[in-house]
Amino acid sequence: MDDSHPELDDDGWRDDRPVRTERRRRALRIVVLVALAGMLLPLVLSAYGVARAAAERACAVYALDYSVNASSSVGFDLFAEGGPGWLCFAQVGPGDRGILLGNLGLMPAAPRPAAPGRDA
Repeated sequence: MDDSHPELDDDGWRDDRPVRTERRRRALRIVVLVALAGMLLPLVLSAYGVARAAAERACAVYALDYSVNASSSVGFDLFAEGGPGWLCFAQVGPGDRGILLGNLGLMPAAPRPAAPGRDA
């Protein structure tokens, strides 16, 4: 053992270093997970709100193209036929269940108008 550093033991480690108990490590993990969730949750909720509003606007345009008297609704489906995304439905009558107009995707964009003289 080197006498110039009396604070070190035979292995070169200090005896007075802090001991990290399992309880302290578990508490630190919980604090980190709560902080991470606190940072990510507002981003996820904001992205959801933006996507839903964009889907409602795009679906309203598609429903008006389908029928002048149609109302529209959207719903999110993870296991839709075209992949996960917002599904657009048009209801023409008061008792109508709704007609699926299409899958708008995860982050819907503005609908493209049909070219003049062509059917959409």
